[in-house]
Amino acid sequence: MLTTQPNMDSGALPILKPRPKPAHFGAGWSFFLFAVDLAAAFGAAYCAQLVTRQDLSALASVPEGLQTVAFASLLWILAFERIGMYRRSFSLTPRDEVYASLAASILSVSPALGIFVFDPVLRPYRDTLILAAFFAAIAVSLARYAAHAGRRWLVPRTPRRIAVVGAPARVRALPSDLSLFENDHVLRMPIDAFDDDLASAMLDGKVSEIPWLKTAIERGCDELIITEALPPNIMPELLRITETLGIKLAFAPMRIRPYACDFSVRRDGGLALLYPRRLAICTPGADAARRVFDLTLTVPVVILISPILCAIALAVYLDSGAPILYRQTRTGRGGKPFEILKFRTMTVNAESDSGPVWAKKGESRTTRVGRLLRRTSLDELPQFFNVMRGDMSLVGPRPERPFYVEQFRKMLPRYEERHLVRPGITGWSHIHMKRNVDTSAIGERLSYDLFYLEHWSIFMDILILCKTAAEFLFHSAA
Repeated sequence: MLTTQPNMDSGALPILKPRPKPAHFGAGWSFFLFAVDLAAAFGAAYCAQLVTRQDLSALASVPEGLQTVAFASLLWILAFERIGMYRRSFSLTPRDEVYASLAASILSVSPALGIFVFDPVLRPYRDTLILAAFFAAIAVSLARYAAHAGRRWLVPRTPRRIAVVGAPARVRALPSDLSLFENDHVLRMPIDAFDDDLASAMLDGKVSEIPWLKTAIERGCDELIITEALPPNIMPELLRITETLGIKLAFAPMRIRPYACDFSVRRDGGLALLYPRRLAICTPGADAARRVFDLTLTVPVVILISPILCAIALAVYLDSGAPILYRQTRTGRGGKPFEILKFRTMTVNAESDSGPVWAKKGESRTTRVGRLLRRTSLDELPQFFNVMRGDMSLVGPRPERPFYVEQFRKMLPRYEERHLVRPGITGWSHIHMKRNVDTSAIGERLSYDLFYLEHWSIFMDILILCKTAAEFLFHSAA
């Protein structure tokens, strides 16, 4: 029973849609990106000189200043490397690389700016250096956009061809949990009696004659995933064959899933041991860091936008009266309910007769001002107070109403993992999907949320905030 099918099974219920995994760079591409960043930085410094009419080459006569600038630049490069900008990319499109580079620059430029501002030796060149850092953040982002767009055009991605072999139930279930792109193909090879078939094929002692291995080779597969355990005496020859042909060999114990945890593999004597550990975002240190990050950004933002909040509140009141704020129960961290705050965009008691209704684009229940607020996402601004109160974070999975949470839990086994962290005003799913989606897209939304939980870092939070800000300005996520 051999079937070639696309990366997704069809079904009536929402399913967890696998998302592409981060792209990991080879040594050649990493060096090229470093060269691109360096060229962009030098170009930015040259432009800053033209604007300020100050020649930075004069720093050569001030050894202490030159050393300080070199040290600040080295910190920038090291920060880029530690963030992973030369090792991997979370960007699904070249445009996403602009936001990633901006986020990395915001983190990386901070130490350099501190040095430029407070080092007295650099005082005569301060304005030019600060402007050069600002130009460099923009130039690096645009250069990386061009680099990734050019690479995608010149070297199109080769689709993966994956063979999955093992017990039928496991072979059917495994592909839905893989990280795949649209053009990837999965060759399913379900075998009812895997051990018996293997023993029969091995009677003559030739590993190369195993039917499922021959089929994977004939179909040109570049990856072979086995869901069952193999006899140890087969491994040396099997590895020799697959490595010679450039086929990656992997084992997938279907009873062990990395749900809400990571695994590390260590060899202990003759055993391969799996050690589970909590996701980074679930550790106490990460929770404290996210809380400090939230308050550091939220408090100044609330102060700055307070006139806007007052103007919107007045507009809502003049349009449809009180109440100005809409309070709705949502499910937060640990499954605990909380009241989310929004500017009211619908008529009073809009659900008094119907009960909970899934909001859709073009709602007839919205008020005149409410339509504008929903289109621009300004109705979400009061959630900054939820962040200050500790109910939410700036970035995280969007909170749902308990009524729908109960439904989605039954449809999607991993749905509860969204509640491991505080929900967010924006999130990874929020910047990759429209704000108003149908319930059939909940599986896709969950896959984005799980990707965020599994790959979280402060850098990723800043990336999401950068893209959210751009979408807010251009209303592309409404």
